[in-house]
Amino acid sequence: MGNLYSKIFITGASSGIGRQLALDYAREGAELWLLARSELKLAELSREIQTLGGQAHILVCDATDEPSFLTALATAQEESTGFDLVIANAGWGGRMQYPGDKNIEVLNQVIDLNFRAATQTLEYYAKFMVMAKQGHLVGVSSIAGFRGAPGGAAYSATKAALISYLESLRFSVSPFGVFVTDIRPGFVRTPMTAKNVVPMPFLMDVERASQKIRRAISRKRKRFAFPWQMAVLLHLIKAAPDFLYDWVAALTFGKEAVTGRLGKSDSNTPT
Repeated sequence: MGNLYSKIFITGASSGIGRQLALDYAREGAELWLLARSELKLAELSREIQTLGGQAHILVCDATDEPSFLTALATAQEESTGFDLVIANAGWGGRMQYPGDKNIEVLNQVIDLNFRAATQTLEYYAKFMVMAKQGHLVGVSSIAGFRGAPGGAAYSATKAALISYLESLRFSVSPFGVFVTDIRPGFVRTPMTAKNVVPMPFLMDVERASQKIRRAISRKRKRFAFPWQMAVLLHLIKAAPDFLYDWVAALTFGKEAVTGRLGKSDSNTPT
């Protein structure tokens, strides 16, 4: 798979899908700007990229800290003089417990990262791409945005909002030669999904997921949901009557879903 992009910016690059994308794009000769909270993990990733013959610039930043985050975006823009590809990938699931003392805290954290930081990333770089009349903006949403997932109220809501945002953004910037792709993964084997206790049908290895995502980006797909089996299933569920969805969700997930996802306040802290 040939690489069409020479300068790439990725958030949430220290683990999971973001990390694998960084490694794979490095193998294709891209220069990368990688943002995440963990300096240790970013430094390790940078060393791996160097062994592959690539070049990485690390930006240690909590994307939920808005002033620091916007400063980091500006630094990356200045250093790169403009990106060919920007991937807003950072996100987490959050843990919603009922009854729960941390639900509002987790809700705010999930909104801040999954929606606010993602849209700020894309809006910030959209300006420069529109002026340059070229570039590609990518948001990583989720098939969980199709319908409300049991136990994942904050996660599903933010991903649904991101899906709508990406569609609107695409219409707004396409007249200027800027492309927008909405990537909607199903279950991918990452540190975040490793903590799930709910069923994860069609679970995919992160290396395969990266291959599919990069192919969709290179083909300038408007939207790409995968695995295809999960995408078809979710489209059917989305069209299903509410009473049927309620019955299937309760039968499949039950009370396990309430404690099946971990959020920043519990385990997703820098190391």
